[in-house]
Amino acid sequence: MAAAVSLPAHPAGRGKWLRAPQDTIPVIDSLAVPAVQDTLPPMDSAAFAAYSDSLHLQNLRDSIDRIFWGEIDTVSLPLSDSINRYVLDSLARNLPDTSDIKRAMRRIRKEERDSLRAAKPRVIETFVIPDSMYYRRILVWTSDKYFNEYHEAGLDTTANSNYYDQPMYKKDINATWLGTNGSATLYHNWFRREEAPDAPMFTPYIGDSQTDETIKQYNTKTPYTELAYWGTPFANKTMEESNVKLLSTQNITPQFNFTLAYRQMGSKGLLQNEKTDNRTTVIIGNYMGKRYFANFGTIRQRVTRTENGGIHDSFWIRDTIVEAKSIQVNLAEASNLYKRRSYFIHQTLAVPMNFFRKDRDSLSLGEGTMAHLGHSAEFTTYSKVYTDKIAESDTCGHSFYHNYYLNPISSYDDLAVRNLENRVFIKLQPFAPDAILAKVNGGIGYQLLSTYAFKPSDYVSGRKFDTQHNLYVYGGASGMLKKYLAWDATADYYFAGYRMFDFDIDAKLRLSVYPLDKGIHLIGKFHTGLKTPHPFEQQIYMNHHRWDNDFSKTSTTRAEAELKIPKWRLEAGFGYALVAGLLYYDTDAIVRQHTEPVSIMSAYLRKDFTVWRLHFDNQALFQLTSAPEDVLPLPKLTLNLRWYFDIDVVKGVMNLQAGVNAIYNTAWYAPSYAPDIGQFHNQNMELIGNVPYFDIFLNAQWKQVSIFIKYTNAFKDWPKSDYFSAYHYIKPLPAFRFGIHWPFYVF
Repeated sequence: MAAAVSLPAHPAGRGKWLRAPQDTIPVIDSLAVPAVQDTLPPMDSAAFAAYSDSLHLQNLRDSIDRIFWGEIDTVSLPLSDSINRYVLDSLARNLPDTSDIKRAMRRIRKEERDSLRAAKPRVIETFVIPDSMYYRRILVWTSDKYFNEYHEAGLDTTANSNYYDQPMYKKDINATWLGTNGSATLYHNWFRREEAPDAPMFTPYIGDSQTDETIKQYNTKTPYTELAYWGTPFANKTMEESNVKLLSTQNITPQFNFTLAYRQMGSKGLLQNEKTDNRTTVIIGNYMGKRYFANFGTIRQRVTRTENGGIHDSFWIRDTIVEAKSIQVNLAEASNLYKRRSYFIHQTLAVPMNFFRKDRDSLSLGEGTMAHLGHSAEFTTYSKVYTDKIAESDTCGHSFYHNYYLNPISSYDDLAVRNLENRVFIKLQPFAPDAILAKVNGGIGYQLLSTYAFKPSDYVSGRKFDTQHNLYVYGGASGMLKKYLAWDATADYYFAGYRMFDFDIDAKLRLSVYPLDKGIHLIGKFHTGLKTPHPFEQQIYMNHHRWDNDFSKTSTTRAEAELKIPKWRLEAGFGYALVAGLLYYDTDAIVRQHTEPVSIMSAYLRKDFTVWRLHFDNQALFQLTSAPEDVLPLPKLTLNLRWYFDIDVVKGVMNLQAGVNAIYNTAWYAPSYAPDIGQFHNQNMELIGNVPYFDIFLNAQWKQVSIFIKYTNAFKDWPKSDYFSAYHYIKPLPAFRFGIHWPFYVF
């Protein structure tokens, strides 16, 4: 039985204090909730203290009322609390005027309300998550646009998670990129490469971007904020890099959350004319009710980049020691402006179907037979504007671009896409969310895709969008067997429109056994699909590039297997793909279709060792392809090794890591980049790689705050000066980088 707190009784009339039977108020017991790190129980020790304080405030308020009205004196006041007695004695000896008493009472009432509000847990009840998660301090998830499924994302604020300040290293072992943060990126692992299917010119930027399916949604018991900065504050101002991240999320009610986020990545550039400014603004919300679940918001991204086309001659990097800013580049006056604006909503209404059960209202939320009626909508616009000026005397510019179809000295190439998509779906839960057949889903979708690229006929008709309509059906199923097995499968088929007969089939199976803590997990993935080339891949007319193609559909089949043993800190993966009708950009940056089927094989291994306080975090990637190197070049071997000494400066308060990070890949024909079409393309002029790249770092975890200091490219000239990030683009020069990531709750 909970303890009881005695309150003094109030007599019916005025006069001296009278002893009366005690009124008792029970203190609420803590509910039996599993103790997890991010769980907020209904009444923990802090909440109990706040609740107890509110009882004292109530006692004090009642006593002040009685003193004010002359009902009691402080001589016979039977209080055990010395603080309350002191306050009341002071009031009795020096009674203030009526206005002072009223102000004091208003202040005490406000403190009482705040104390009760702080003590009351904000519990959420919803069909979306199991009831064991109702008391989580913070929920983080992503939702897919086809069925609005809840996919737990987790919240990792550790120093190891925030050590990699370039987003590409959080998704892949290494990448081809343009050398400045926020610039175009192409992952080394073919199986992890992402694309923007509706706007190919945005593909090099989509991997580090946020979409309606990758953006994190939150539900938090108390406001949560993240502040982050990383860059080179001590570098020369002409090369300085500065990146910031701001996130603020809080629940207006236990069900409704509102989130604001802003991220800016960029640099003034290592070389001439490569200033990069990549900004993303996110305004999103979600509602997680008993029967209704919605994720909605807007994402805006703007990338401004001055384009230099890379250095004109690798000699200035490999064989000389000169300032990077003095090296001659291919383009003296060129730039790109990318914009992406997305508005979306994914929503689901749960309808119980336990028609024949008298006690159906007693079922836990989400249990039993359920139907989920849903709708998903998205409107996204993409645009890319490329401009340049190349004088007739500019030999570097004319050697970089060989063709001038529209204007011999300047370019203005505009590409734009508008995508409007609507889907309605139904999800059936025959038994329970953890049954072997947990869900059977189905839906129908409509896409209105409008594209614009210049055509000579525009001189007469003006700027005109080409419109295509696509209709498709899709479905899926999923289930699980306790914690040992989980599976899901999805498929879509386009039955009308520009993409008629396109389809995708995806399946995933996870098997888990638990001879070790955290288990051993074997994951299998399968994908097969048929895709119609994008209109920009079929026809384009720009100042430096043009083509008019009639490509056939691309067929892709992939099979992947992963092994994860968390206790041993081991991950291993294998992938095999067969692609027919592969599209690629040749050495002149012209899109081509390979006529022969292409096989791709990938093997990945991650193993972290610990010897005393020495940590060895190792990643390795091995890839082979049957395609010629001028069709699909891939590095055969890529390594990412992070070795460091780890020590607790103050146990439970501050942890420190000091070590070196080495990144290496075998020599290969790393892609070049065509700024006007915004695509990486093949080259056969120079092999790049076979040179390790080293960062020396100091990494600290101080409570929730993570801090790093790096000295990048520490051994720049060892074993040789060959530090290219892509063909004719260089990796960061030796410089000190500093970063801080500070997440905190507002109580």
